[in-house]
Amino acid sequence: MKYLILVSLLVQTLVAQSVEVKQAMSLGTQSGIKIEIGNTKAEFIEKVWKKFTKDFGKNKENKKAGEFYIVDASVKSIRPEALDIYASIMDNSIIVFFDLKNGFLSSESHPKEFESARNLVAEFGFEVEREIIRDELEEESDKLNKSRKHMEKLKRDNNSYRKDIEEAKAKIKKAESNIDSNEKEQVKADTEIKAQTAIVEKVQEKLDKVGKSK
Repeated sequence: MKYLILVSLLVQTLVAQSVEVKQAMSLGTQSGIKIEIGNTKAEFIEKVWKKFTKDFGKNKENKKAGEFYIVDASVKSIRPEALDIYASIMDNSIIVFFDLKNGFLSSESHPKEFESARNLVAEFGFEVEREIIRDELEEESDKLNKSRKHMEKLKRDNNSYRKDIEEAKAKIKKAESNIDSNEKEQVKADTEIKAQTAIVEKVQEKLDKVGKSK
């Protein structure tokens, strides 16, 4: 319920921010609908505007006037007949003009169509916010994927370390067994050395006695 209230308030806020203005444009000073989109560069708004209006008709740019325009746009939510749309885009805002061919749309001349156009511009404001959040979502998702990949690497490393430990334990066990066998062999060898030393000494004595008088 709180979420629905928040969304409703957000809708009302954006619609309320869609205000009618009198503004100089390529065809003179005309009525238009302006919406403020905070902390958003003109280039970003332009990108979203082109995507948002692609089904209305072909967007063209009047660089001299600093406008984007669509001739014979089809916007059924405003009126069944074709109209021309002009958009003046700046940092943090956009002004949209609707030329009905016999005059520009205004709240005074066409109140019903104006309200539909106002809602359309407000919806564009929502789309800009969505696109900002989509970019944020993509960025944060990339971070999440990197964290997951890092975690997978840590797990692989952990398994490798555990394997190293098991292999090291096996080597230690084998080395301990070898040490035990080695020490037993040393005892045996020492016994053999002592016995052989005694034999050598006796043979040496025999050698020393040869040719000597009794």
